[in-house]
Amino acid sequence: MKVKRYEAVDMNEALRLIKEDLGPDAVILSSRKVNRGAGAFGVFGRPMMEVTAAVGADAARPTPRRIAPTPAATATAVASRSERGLGEAVALMTPLMDGIEELKTALRELSAAGAEPQGADAVAEEVRELKSMMAYLIDQAGVEKEKGMPRSFLSLARLMKERGVAAEYIDTLVEELREKAGPSAPAPDLKTLVAVTASRMKGTLTFGGDFTPTLAGDEEKTRMVALVGPTGVGKTTTVAKLAAQLTMAGKKVALVTVDTYRIAAVEQLKIYARILDIPLEVAVAPMDLARALHRHAGADVILVDTAGRSQRDTAQIGELSAFFEKAPGMEAHLCLSAAASEEQMEETIKNFTPLGVSALLFTKLDEAVRLGPVFNQSARTGLPVSYFTTGQRVPEDLEPAGAKRLIQGIFRSNRKSA
Repeated sequence: MKVKRYEAVDMNEALRLIKEDLGPDAVILSSRKVNRGAGAFGVFGRPMMEVTAAVGADAARPTPRRIAPTPAATATAVASRSERGLGEAVALMTPLMDGIEELKTALRELSAAGAEPQGADAVAEEVRELKSMMAYLIDQAGVEKEKGMPRSFLSLARLMKERGVAAEYIDTLVEELREKAGPSAPAPDLKTLVAVTASRMKGTLTFGGDFTPTLAGDEEKTRMVALVGPTGVGKTTTVAKLAAQLTMAGKKVALVTVDTYRIAAVEQLKIYARILDIPLEVAVAPMDLARALHRHAGADVILVDTAGRSQRDTAQIGELSAFFEKAPGMEAHLCLSAAASEEQMEETIKNFTPLGVSALLFTKLDEAVRLGPVFNQSARTGLPVSYFTTGQRVPEDLEPAGAKRLIQGIFRSNRKSA
C-alpha cells in the first residue's frame, strides 16, 4: 500500500491533488486543519488542510498493453468499474460523514454550554470545509455522468453551463434531445442542437410587457403599475423610460413616487415629469398614495416609483405592503439586475413575494456577463417578464421583454467582434 500526506488550501484542492497523484482508487485515511507560517507557533501562518491518503499496490502498477476484449471480458470490466466507482464514492463520503458527526457533536456542546463567538466561528469553518468537499463530490458525479455522451451533446451541455443556465434545465433539455435523436442515429452537430434547444427554451418562457390600459367591460380601466425591488437596480430611471415611451405613444400617464428616502430620486422624476408635461405626485404615507391614485383615475397608466429595499431587510419590505393595501388592483413588477448573482436573484424574489409580485422586470442586460440566470428565474417562477433595460439612455434603452433578446443573449459568443 502506498501512503502519502498532502497539504492544500481546502479539501476541494486536496482531493484534486490526491486524485491526480494516486488515481481514482485512492482512499482518504485522515484529514485535519493545520497552521503553516513563519510566525512563532504558527500564529501568523496560513490555515491549511492536511490530508493523508492511500492506494493499493495494484493501483500503482503500470497499465499493461491493451488487448481487444471479448464480450464476456467487457461485461466483467463494466461490473468491475461499477464496483470500483462505488468503492471510490464510499471512500470519499467516509470523511464527509465523519465530519458531519463531529459537527453534530460540536453543535450539541455549544448548545449545552452557550455558544461563544470563537466556538461559533469554529463551527462555521467546519461547515465551509464540508461544503467544499460536497461540492467536489457533486462535481465529480457530474463528470462521471458526462462520460459516454456524444461530443456535440457534451459541448451543448458545457456551453449552457458556461452561460449560466441551471443544471436542472441543462439535464432536462439534453436528455430530451438525446431521446429524440435515438440511440442508433448519428448525433446532430452543435449548431443544430443549439437551434433546437433555443426553440425549446423559448417555449418555457412567458412575457407581457405591454402597459396598455386593461378592459373592464366596454370601458378601459386605468393600469396602475408599481416598480419594486432592491436598491441600485435602476427603478427610478426605468420609471422615467416607461413614462417617456408611453407618452410618446399617445398614452395619458401620471407619475407617483413613494421614494421619499432619496431627495435625488424625487428631483429626477420632477425633471422628467416637467419635460414630458405629465403630473407627478409625492406620497409620504399610504393614504397619500390612495388619494393620488384617485385623483388621476382618468389616466391610461399610473406609474409608481418605490424606495429601494435590501432584499434582506424584510421589515422595510413589509412597510411597502401598507401602501399596496391602500391601492387595490395595483400591479407590482419586481425589478432585478441581470448582472446580479443567481443567489441574489433568488433571495430577492423570495423576500419580495409577499407584495404580490405579478411580473419580473430585468434591468442592466448590457452589464450582465451571462444571461442564463435571467432564464432560470423566469422559468422557475413562471412569472411573466415585462421589460428589459439595456443601458442608461432615456427613453431608448428600454424594450418589451421577448424571447429573442434573451435566448440570443444566452447563446451569443462572449467575444466582441472586431
